[in-house]
Amino acid sequence: MRRLCSAALAVGLSLAACKTGPNLSTDYGQTARENYELAIGEFTDKDYEEAIQYADFVRIRFPFSRYAVEAELLIARAEFAQGNYTTAQDQFKQFYKLHPTHKHVLNGWCAYMAAVSAYMNAPEGFFLMPPHYQRDQDQLQDALNELAHFFKHYPNSSLNPLAVKLQDEVRRRLLEHELYVAKFYLDRDRPEAAIGRLETAHKEYSGIGLDAEVLFLLALTYLKMDEIELSRTTFAELQAQHPKHHHGRQARLYLKYIQDTYGPADASRKRPDRSPPRPIAPPRPKQVDEESKPGKPKAALEGPTGSL
Repeated sequence: MRRLCSAALAVGLSLAACKTGPNLSTDYGQTARENYELAIGEFTDKDYEEAIQYADFVRIRFPFSRYAVEAELLIARAEFAQGNYTTAQDQFKQFYKLHPTHKHVLNGWCAYMAAVSAYMNAPEGFFLMPPHYQRDQDQLQDALNELAHFFKHYPNSSLNPLAVKLQDEVRRRLLEHELYVAKFYLDRDRPEAAIGRLETAHKEYSGIGLDAEVLFLLALTYLKMDEIELSRTTFAELQAQHPKHHHGRQARLYLKYIQDTYGPADASRKRPDRSPPRPIAPPRPKQVDEESKPGKPKAALEGPTGSL
């Protein structure tokens, strides 16, 4: 019996030592303000789980208190600090939708943090994983959508310079992904699959710092597809805009090659058919003669004989 009591006491002590949240009977304060201040204290001490426990208690037990609103925002901040970026993004978005007159909503901070959360949730480079530009980019596109909301609703926010810088970084990483996919197809001699990526990159992601590379790959792909005049125009644009870049110097050589091989510019030059191929219907199954089917005797095929 003594051994059982000792074991039970040891288990109880270990459970008390492993407490993961505040105790309802002893740890919580009596008012919304007291509990919110406890949450702030835990957040300042970087004990984010405890901060969420206290803030959630304020939100649930005192829903009509002004501290309940502040507790919601504190939960979003704590989730972000822990690296739970998907949850943090949802919390920031929910906050600016539910509390449009809050000061941190009016100045655009919550919308900006929703965009930052989406960006932080995007894949990063790691030595055991493929580079970020080879992986899924949905989170970066989500960050662009959040930034579009920010610029639309808070054009005069003091956070605009930071948002513009973040947008440039997101667009640069999306462009790196488009170039990676285009090169993947070009290395496998599939220019028709690469051209859409490159045309999108040229249209959507100009001014990031990779324009020369985009124009060079675009012009080269046009040339491989026998789009001679489009290739000539693109190489000329590359040479004019980036004359000192090594791709600009290469463009000069390609323009000479096009001139020597295909002659002067000709707007009426026949272009290749770039329409998507029509699907071909599979062949219809052959009609099998009933008499030739194996396993059935001829008499069975002819049916019963004789008069009724």
